[in-house]
Amino acid sequence: MIDRISDLSLDHASHRYTYKGQLLARSVSEVIGHDLTPEQRAGMERYKHGPDGWAARGTAIHKVLEHHLKGEPCVMDDKWSPWVDALLDESIFGRFRLLACEFLLVDERRSMGGSFDFLIELEELGVPEGKGLIVLGDLKTVSHKTGVGRRKPATAQLGAYLSMLKRLRPKVQVSQCVTVVSGPERCKVIREDPDDCHAAWEEAWSRYNLDLPDF
Repeated sequence: MIDRISDLSLDHASHRYTYKGQLLARSVSEVIGHDLTPEQRAGMERYKHGPDGWAARGTAIHKVLEHHLKGEPCVMDDKWSPWVDALLDESIFGRFRLLACEFLLVDERRSMGGSFDFLIELEELGVPEGKGLIVLGDLKTVSHKTGVGRRKPATAQLGAYLSMLKRLRPKVQVSQCVTVVSGPERCKVIREDPDDCHAAWEEAWSRYNLDLPDF
């Protein structure tokens, strides 16, 4: 496991990060989603709340994956079984060594916080520990089976995590970035080159930065 970043915390209710006692100005999610249209924001809000909303679903399934990665038991509502069964059947979660999960990151220059879902080293026969494929991943959930194929990868988001991780833990060499899309009875792993993710993130930051007010 890699060491956590000291003096960095996240308030889950407000989704705001604090570093060394100071509230950070923004999060990765805020930067990525800043140019969503009012219609897109309204659509997200419409399906967010309630026991079957995407917020509850995402929280439940992220929790299950976190416990699975840590080798811990997890109690969940049976209604999420179609998502969880397909998710945990994915080969990427078969033989691995956990390096980090639900890991908080900070970019002091940009006063920004973020957190990735998992960092694992894939175990391969004949490959010594520390020499395997290092995978940085983000989990997304969708409400319907057909939505799995339509869900786009979290390219820029993964690029943001990669950029911060490189500065904060430079010894970690990420080989592959993945978006894991979890739906009922179906799961898909989208693999991407870290350089492509990093480029997408810098482009997203540039668009966001253009809209920042000048002081």
